Amino acid sequence: MGLFDRFKRSPAEEPGENTQAAQNAWPAVILEIAAIISNGDEAVLQEVAACTSDPAGYFAAHQERYEERSVYDANDREEIQWLGLVDILEPHVYVCELDWKDAKEEFLYFLEHLKGMKRLGLELQEDWFSEKDDISIWSRILDEKWKPQQCCLACIDINSDSYVLFPCGLAEAEQLKTLAAQLGRCIVGPVEG
Repeated sequence: MGLFDRFKRSPAEEPGENTQAAQNAWPAVILEIAAIISNGDEAVLQEVAACTSDPAGYFAAHQERYEERSVYDANDREEIQWLGLVDILEPHVYVCELDWKDAKEEFLYFLEHLKGMKRLGLELQEDWFSEKDDISIWSRILDEKWKPQQCCLACIDINSDSYVLFPCGLAEAEQLKTLAAQLGRCIVGPVEG
C-alpha cells in the first residue's frame, strides 16, 4: 500500500465534465462545505462568500498565495474557489495543511490546535504513533481511536503532495464527501477497508 492510498479517489469520485449547472452550483456548495467544517463561523463564511462571488477579484487580491500553489490563471474559477476554501479555513484554525513527509511532531502539533478537536472533544496521545510511520498510517490510527466518538480525520484533496486535514464527525464526513463529489472534487474520511 502506497503513501497516498489512504486518500485515493474512487473511480466514482474522479472529476467529470463541467456543465453550466455544475459551475453555477459551486458557490453554494463551497459555502456549505465551509459551514460544516467551520461549524458556521461567520468570519469564515464571509471570506468564502467573497471568494465564490468574485473568484477573479479574489485571485487578484491573493495572487501571491495562488502562485505559490502554481495557479496563474484568474479564469480558473473552480480551482480559485477550491484552494481559496482551504486558504481561508487554515488561518482560522479549522484545517491544517501538512507535507506528506512531515514528522510526527508536526502532525500532532498542528492537529491538536485545530478548533474541531476541542469542539468534538477529541484527544491525541503521542504514544499512539510511531516516528517511523507516516501521515497515512497516523490517520488510520486516529480513525480507529476516534470511532467510538463517531469521529474521524478527514482530508480535502487539493491535488498536491500535501494533506489538508481536519477532524469531523462521521455523519459530517459523509455530507462533505457528497458535496465535494457534486463539484467533481474529493474530501476523504474516514479510512475505508
